[in-house]
Amino acid sequence: MKTTKQRIVTILVSATVIVCMAFLLNFLMEGSSAEDFSTRSLTPLAETLPTNSEPEQVSQKVLFDNKIAEYDGLTMEVLSMTASGNDAVVAVRWELEDSRDWKINNAILKIDSQDYSLVGFDLVEGVFHYADGTACKIDMQNDTIKDDCSETWLQEESYRIDRLIFANVPGDFLNRSVELRILGMTAYPNEGEYCKVLNINNIQDAMQEDFPGVELECFQDEGLLGYGIRQDSAYANDNKALAELSDYATKALLGSKAGMWKFDLTAD
Repeated sequence: MKTTKQRIVTILVSATVIVCMAFLLNFLMEGSSAEDFSTRSLTPLAETLPTNSEPEQVSQKVLFDNKIAEYDGLTMEVLSMTASGNDAVVAVRWELEDSRDWKINNAILKIDSQDYSLVGFDLVEGVFHYADGTACKIDMQNDTIKDDCSETWLQEESYRIDRLIFANVPGDFLNRSVELRILGMTAYPNEGEYCKVLNINNIQDAMQEDFPGVELECFQDEGLLGYGIRQDSAYANDNKALAELSDYATKALLGSKAGMWKFDLTAD
């Protein structure tokens, strides 16, 4: 009987040891598998993370003080120059000749010995005087227009600030020799002011000496703009009268100003 009990105890102890060893072995295997899974999981994640060797590109800007040029009574000032991707962007403040919609249309950015032409512009802000005696300050904020129209702006100088854009310039142009030359600008009537700017009555008075009794008209309706000699006028089909009218109208409606506003923008 005693032997039988000893055998039972021995079996129980052996079973306990086996269970414990199995549990320990299973625990070690699970730990090893978890460690291996953790290692395999982290490896591809680390490979997909960006490295610090390629930092994100940030626009660089140079601010200027007293970069001013004057030609034929018109003053321009360069405020800043920015490297933005492959573009050079130059902010220019300049005076407006009159109430027409003036735009800089000819400019060259010379970097070392290479010329880069103007490819576009963005309006930043400006004070605009209109032919009807009103004035507005327009400020572009995040691609939206904020305007303040009041007669008080008539007391302020009419100006605009534009960002002139030059494409495909060298990436390090801010550290090179840079010269800006503004060569010309054009003007068109502001929207809704075609007939006011044309001032057809003044042209009619000016033509009376050569064409007595001539009657002119200007029309501006739903995007249809034009002028002409009234059909019931004696000069409706007179080629000389039509040519003179065209000459007067072109000078009144379209503006053009050429010059040389030159700025040395080389870094000091």
